[in-house]
Amino acid sequence: MPARPTRSAGPAGSAGLALLTWVCLTLLAGLIASSPLRSRAYPPTAARPVAKRSLAARPGAARLGAALAVGASAGAASPVAAGPAALAPTGEANFEAGSESITEQGILSDLTFLASEALEGRDSPSAGLAMAAEHLAAELASFGYKGAGPEDSFRVGFSRELPSPVASGCSLAAVTEQAGELTFELGTDFVPLWNASGSASGEAVFVTFGIESRKEKYDDVSGKLDGTIAVILSGEPNHKRKFEGSEITPAADLYSKLPGLAAAGVVGVLSVRRPPPAPAPKTSRRSKDDAPDPNPIAAKMGFRHTWAHWNDGTRPPVITPAELPVLEITPAVAQALLGFDVLEPGTAVDRSGKAPKPIHSGTVVELSAKSAVTSVDIHNVVGLLKGSDPELANEVVVIGAHYDHLGVDPRGRVAHGADDNGSGTAALLAVARALAAAQPRRTIMVAAFAAEEDNLVGSTALVDHCPVPTESIVAMINLDMIGFGKSSEVVVLGVPENPDMGKVLKRGKSLTKTGIRKTITGDGQELFQRSDHYPFHKAGIPTLFFFEGLPITNNRDYHLWTDTLDVVDLEKVTHTARLVFNVSWLLATDDDRPRPPKR
Repeated sequence: MPARPTRSAGPAGSAGLALLTWVCLTLLAGLIASSPLRSRAYPPTAARPVAKRSLAARPGAARLGAALAVGASAGAASPVAAGPAALAPTGEANFEAGSESITEQGILSDLTFLASEALEGRDSPSAGLAMAAEHLAAELASFGYKGAGPEDSFRVGFSRELPSPVASGCSLAAVTEQAGELTFELGTDFVPLWNASGSASGEAVFVTFGIESRKEKYDDVSGKLDGTIAVILSGEPNHKRKFEGSEITPAADLYSKLPGLAAAGVVGVLSVRRPPPAPAPKTSRRSKDDAPDPNPIAAKMGFRHTWAHWNDGTRPPVITPAELPVLEITPAVAQALLGFDVLEPGTAVDRSGKAPKPIHSGTVVELSAKSAVTSVDIHNVVGLLKGSDPELANEVVVIGAHYDHLGVDPRGRVAHGADDNGSGTAALLAVARALAAAQPRRTIMVAAFAAEEDNLVGSTALVDHCPVPTESIVAMINLDMIGFGKSSEVVVLGVPENPDMGKVLKRGKSLTKTGIRKTITGDGQELFQRSDHYPFHKAGIPTLFFFEGLPITNNRDYHLWTDTLDVVDLEKVTHTARLVFNVSWLLATDDDRPRPPKR
């Protein structure tokens, strides 16, 4: 608005003319301000944004418009940021609010959940992965994001051919002396074990761990077991000397127990899932005040479609057809069948190391187990935050991380995946929250990918069937394993392929103090094809891949069951999240978009 004119000290006529001139100018300014030709005002210190080419005529533009039509973002839209060199006053306040929302404690909260025992390694698919997806969707919704899937769902699906339960061939029923007839539900009370199909009936007998080991001088399979259904605990005794102490030996492998049980006359097996002992703690970088959750979330009963394979030189498990039909059951089902808490005898054996005798229950059990390879649905979790600039809201910046990991192995060892990729997923949520507060000009798509560990299946599916037109995607940023190494350093792959992205990275590093003093951009090209940015790169989209350090072999917990919360450097994760927020903000606010990657 022009400065208000002042009356001169001249004659009355001059004063009247001056007053009339001021009134006319004021009215004219008002007409201009209300004109439809004036779309918005820009701060005087900022350059007017360069006119963008319209996406309205592009294929898929209507699809993006429809995806963003309902629920723009949390709160009222902010004044549009003015470009790379300056921010509108309100935009600057929003940027600062977003930046300040990224805290170590917030990241720890999400990471603690993602790496918990209850999620059982987040295999794709699994009950643990579904729990993680529920958490991610709820968080994104609370930040103001809208689901990118059908009917505004945050779940964007794809499918794989994997072993699965055959519902018509799975059942569990019993007749007890105390409660009479009992029936149980597939997927809640029990699931079949892959490649252990068949039917059986007999008396339920508790055989503790179902292990016969001459080496450990332990045998709880002895006794009269002909024609019985063995109820056993998963795993092995967690004794301080036997079975290698806190390590989990091959004796814990459920499949390895079956030949001995069959030789003893058992006709079917009910295996009770018992939480395995936690790996021995390493040097913790967490606060001493971070006590374990006194009320941990219980794991859900889910079928194990695949088994974890470790980066320890061993071969992947080969599952041949088992000699006995096997169902895995919950401790509550075992108690209903036997009349006592089966976890208590297991704890007693942990202390004594002595094998107890079988306990006959008098309960008659009938079971059937069947599994086969079928098509299984898996879900990426994807949310959209509408851009605040009407001219740029049809352009999209993607921030992604894979939230899956390896699952559980046949011994019951859990791939917690705290660093891989709980660290990247927790940082993804922190950046998503910060961007919602900052309200950038372009639309943000936050994508948590499943099945990355299975050769980038989830991210490939998302690019092939993207919720937004791929030509509308300005850039993609990927976070994968950012919790190990020096807290002031981060490796960023993709700069040689995308020089423009390298320039944005440099500006993001200097935009605010993030804690990252060194970005390593010239090494690690052998990893460039190994994470979820790569399908976007192949589609011609500029990408950056944030990674913890080189070489990857420095991380001795990589793809092992020892990748637990206590090995993650939360300070490093927080520093990296702040840098990713800065870079994301610039990509979502700059007038110009980076050029496609070099070929």
